[in-house]
Amino acid sequence: MTLSGFTWSTHGDGSDFRRLEDVLRRSAAATPDAIAVIEPGGATTFAHLDEAVNRFAAALVAEGVQPGDRVCYLGENSTTFFEVLHGAAKAGAIPVPLNFRLAAPEIAHIVEDAAPRVAVLGPGMEIHAETIAGTGVECVLTEVPHPGFAVLDAWRAGHPAVDPGHARDPEDTALMFYTSGTTGRPKGIELSGRNLSSALAGPLAVVGFDADSVALAPVPFFHVTGFGLALMAHLKGATLLMLNPDGPADLCRILREHRVSHAVMVPTVIQFLLGLPEVRDAHWGTLSWIMYGGAPMPEPVLRDATEVFGCGFYQGYGLTESTGGVALLGPQDHRPTPATVHRLRSVGRVEGNNEVRIVDPATGADLPPGERGEVIVRGGNVMKGYWRRPEDTAAAIDADGWLHTGDGGSMDADGYLYLHDRLKDMIVTGGENVYPAEVESVLTGHPGVAQVAVIGVPSQRWGESPLAIVVRAAGADGEALTAESLIEWAREHLAHFKCPTDVAFVEALPLNASGKLQKVRLREEFAGR
Repeated sequence: MTLSGFTWSTHGDGSDFRRLEDVLRRSAAATPDAIAVIEPGGATTFAHLDEAVNRFAAALVAEGVQPGDRVCYLGENSTTFFEVLHGAAKAGAIPVPLNFRLAAPEIAHIVEDAAPRVAVLGPGMEIHAETIAGTGVECVLTEVPHPGFAVLDAWRAGHPAVDPGHARDPEDTALMFYTSGTTGRPKGIELSGRNLSSALAGPLAVVGFDADSVALAPVPFFHVTGFGLALMAHLKGATLLMLNPDGPADLCRILREHRVSHAVMVPTVIQFLLGLPEVRDAHWGTLSWIMYGGAPMPEPVLRDATEVFGCGFYQGYGLTESTGGVALLGPQDHRPTPATVHRLRSVGRVEGNNEVRIVDPATGADLPPGERGEVIVRGGNVMKGYWRRPEDTAAAIDADGWLHTGDGGSMDADGYLYLHDRLKDMIVTGGENVYPAEVESVLTGHPGVAQVAVIGVPSQRWGESPLAIVVRAAGADGEALTAESLIEWAREHLAHFKCPTDVAFVEALPLNASGKLQKVRLREEFAGR
């Protein structure tokens, strides 16, 4: 069947994927004895995973969970993640993966917004049980025993491993991710079955996934990139490797020992790997491709990686609001000729049934090739909308269905997309998105801070790092209000990756004639810091 401009199927049986709840059903039926997941505790077949998922789904139904209810998962990558993902889907509920790196107040806000019927906490996350229960969630389950809360194993015990058989409309909300907005308030992004199938059709058609593939995504599944690789693996009956490397040397070992064929990495990880002699001495014949993104990839590093690993390289560009991939830079562009070397600076060409335009952000008029403007996207990938935020949805998606990304970019005459300044001021640090408004909101809560601006500055290790530029409040003790004390303040309220790594104190922030902050001047002044 043709979907989103590509001909593809699950296991070659001619059936298309339009519902999240059908993914594991099909793989368990087609390859029940194949290994679905390998993690530190051992391997799990598709049949055993499907049995656990069905038991979880049956327990949800017994708990009174109705179609459309939300079920949250807070924890690291594990088989429990898939129990919640596929089990909630089979019960008609909406799975909501949460960022386990967030601070307790951030988690509480998201849970309050999602209003789930059930929340499942992975190992180490039981410390947040009281916080989540305090938001009104009636059923909070922990994997590790925690006083006053039900343990997941006991809760689902005794329920039959029978698929409830729910099949929702492909246009219904199938999954919800949360992402921070420029206002500093996280927003739920509703993705339908059609969004997911459209987003995965393009990558599945070009990356050569099959039942013999071994996929490694040492990135969290609450990110759409890691989630996309995991879902592709389950669609194609491939093995998903969920081992968290302890540094670059351990990652090299895992890649080799498990004969990984498909991997997702951020550029900083690739750069660390290239610094190991054993990486350069190894034979990488089993590695088919590496997908990278989430931060700039220096051209020399990219050229070196292409030669060392000898596999196909892909770079993807997309947003959670576009269910990930919008554009893809494929292997042929990673081995350029002198006439095409400039394409390494692009994020590739538009994929699937997506349309991309570069428009004047003020007038909405289309701009000619090479001219910079705002990137806007339309197609089956574009989200249904923001959860319970119709005004924000209307501001992001216009009447003609175009998603306004807020990213600055240009398109060349050959259809390659180039990203430039980010119109939303987003900072990308180590593959994580950080929105300055959120960090600024926390820092201005400190009594010694009068004004603050947060910008991204270049970092050799992380691509970018947040820098806070602070005006002290009148009467503030300069010796007490130090960079260290402000960073510590931020860490009490925010995930550590969002916190500034440095603080600069200034007498005043630069404003234009209208009183608006001029972050361009700050970036110029502090670019070398």
